[in-house]
Amino acid sequence: MEAFNVRICVVAACLFLASQATGYTMDDLCKQWSGTGYIGNPSNCRGWGYCKNQQTVKWGTCGDELVFNAQTGSCEYATTTPCSTSAVQTCSAIKSPIYVANLLNCTEYAHCDGQGKIAYGDCGVGGVFSESTTSCKWGPACPQDNICRFMPSNIFVGDPNKCGNYINCINGYGTSTACTESPSIYYNAATGKCQSTNPCTGGNTNSGDSQFTVGQISEEACNTEDFDAAEALTVDGETVDYKYVSDSETCYGYYYCAKAGALGYWNQCPTGTQFNSKLGKCVSPASFVCTHNRCGNVNSKFMAVEGCLSYTICSSGATASCPSTSKYYDEVNNICTNTIPKYTICSST
Repeated sequence: MEAFNVRICVVAACLFLASQATGYTMDDLCKQWSGTGYIGNPSNCRGWGYCKNQQTVKWGTCGDELVFNAQTGSCEYATTTPCSTSAVQTCSAIKSPIYVANLLNCTEYAHCDGQGKIAYGDCGVGGVFSESTTSCKWGPACPQDNICRFMPSNIFVGDPNKCGNYINCINGYGTSTACTESPSIYYNAATGKCQSTNPCTGGNTNSGDSQFTVGQISEEACNTEDFDAAEALTVDGETVDYKYVSDSETCYGYYYCAKAGALGYWNQCPTGTQFNSKLGKCVSPASFVCTHNRCGNVNSKFMAVEGCLSYTICSSGATASCPSTSKYYDEVNNICTNTIPKYTICSST
């Protein structure tokens, strides 16, 4: 790694954004694994769960100053073990300099100085950061957008982003793979085996209502008006020529535009985040107001309607409300509360 953007995080704000960095729950993880054992909690790097029969049957939290290492299935000291859900928490505790992924933006990496501070760098045009190799690589797929971060090593699981595929998790990483031995071309997460019949129902996806594919080209997306209106980006403290332009149809999709009038290349935010066009980056859905389908790319059962006095049921698109005694819906913690949550989605009415 060379130069990086020296911007020190305000810890409280960064921890809030990191709280929705993955979009998975422990139940989501267990559904993809036919085996039995401990897994990490995607919303709390100190937390753990225990999978059996594709269900979370036990859960708990490591003690103070410890984090859960899903690959080893044990609680380990936060001073030596990265937090799987937050670069900020990692840097606040780790005692040796280390590079880790920024889970809110796959093109960025974070540098912990071993003394509690964090600074960010950028992989540049077309690059993404791979935490397993602590280096930048060619995108667009994000190595960290993977359930293997929270699963034991050396197991096979179903791919929650593409039902019928499997992932071989090794040391927190894995690649979606299709079964190839005909006629057994579909992976069944319940049995851990490939089979000839399709076990998928069509609802097993994080992509919501997307009609786009990664790398899809648009001749109109980078038009001069939209390009000029897009937020200017800086890398290593200097403004770059390219911009990210919203696809204007989803909350999580954007186009990479090298310049005004160039071809646009579609990409999507890491699971659990959405694209804020005013910032030109992927952030927590609760930190801004998207006027499209907010259920896309989040793997959540419910998402707040602007103002948080009601919420959307993602499986049906219907709207529901909390009881009058706790009238506000807090989508980050998935609870109804009598105090309005301090998120932009709740305070923007």
